[in-house]
Amino acid sequence: MTLTLFAVSGCATHSAPTASPASQPLSFQNDLQMVTADDNRQAMVLDYDINASGIAPKGQINTWAEKLVNELVLQNDGLQSTQPLVVATPVMTEDYDQTNTLGMQLQQGLMTAFHAHEFNVVDLNVANAIRVTHHGEFLLSRDWKKLPGDLPVAHVLVSTMSLTPEGILFNGRIVNITNNRVVSSVQSFVNGQSLSGYLQAPQRIETRDGLLYRHETAQNGRYTILGDKQ
Repeated sequence: MTLTLFAVSGCATHSAPTASPASQPLSFQNDLQMVTADDNRQAMVLDYDINASGIAPKGQINTWAEKLVNELVLQNDGLQSTQPLVVATPVMTEDYDQTNTLGMQLQQGLMTAFHAHEFNVVDLNVANAIRVTHHGEFLLSRDWKKLPGDLPVAHVLVSTMSLTPEGILFNGRIVNITNNRVVSSVQSFVNGQSLSGYLQAPQRIETRDGLLYRHETAQNGRYTILGDKQ
């Protein structure tokens, strides 16, 4: 698929993100509140206040994605808000052909966070036609034969992840694929406990690529992705 697109820049009205320690646990909150009808009115009317009711609850992975995008917007030195941007799936540093559940979920969060900054985000997984089946109606696809063959895209967010005994390292760059120029970048480390729903603590015995590794202590191992095939 030929990519010929141009990237976007963050909205100037957004304030710069506040720096936080690299290993600080990712926090999140759910402030949803029930707004009831006013019984004193003649007609029962349900008042909806976005500030009182809140928005969709978020987890650690969503918060991390937002923090990553905040810094990418801050470091941006050339993307325009009218130019399209593609978010590629994060891959493992040691193998650019491999990803996992964490990487795919993080990709979704990054796309949402970029859109919140008014970036012109392009979704590569939207097929040319809706597939109507007995199991439902589907538009998203990972089959390249069902996807558009030419999109006007020139800027792509590429990123890598590395598992360590303490957590996970992330490196991301927005690259102009016409000349490979980096227009924005971000580095991040998150301790494993902050992503307990995705990462499993180091074990004394672990397998990687079909090989068995035995460590003197669990601390000598590294975090693994929950659900990954070992």
